[in-house]
Amino acid sequence: MSVAPSSATDIGTAQLSRTLYLTASPTAGASAPMSRSIYLAAGYYDWSSTLEGRGQTFAGRHIYLAAGWYSWNCAIQSPANGWYRDTCTLDHGGGPAYLVSDQYKLYVSGSYTFVSFLYGPFTA
Repeated sequence: MSVAPSSATDIGTAQLSRTLYLTASPTAGASAPMSRSIYLAAGYYDWSSTLEGRGQTFAGRHIYLAAGWYSWNCAIQSPANGWYRDTCTLDHGGGPAYLVSDQYKLYVSGSYTFVSFLYGPFTA
């Protein structure tokens, strides 16, 4: 994804992921961050986050991004006792774009992989 695509066949996927042991009863204020720098070609992207092992996407959006280097940051957090929320940002230096999930519960403690995906770029 570091080169501008020349055709629709150049669409790719990038991801940011971290495997964690998560408890079914988290304490408010707990947080586990992850980050990377990534160069993106200009275009529209599908951006999502999921907690693998749970089988659903928690947040998603279609977003236009200018070409350049981005700081991609995500965290799984506990905003209140017993609850989780995922927050991701993409920042090109002019203020970040956000991807935030609804709050959710885990009913089984265990190892989960938190993943944020970027798929694209699309030309329209």
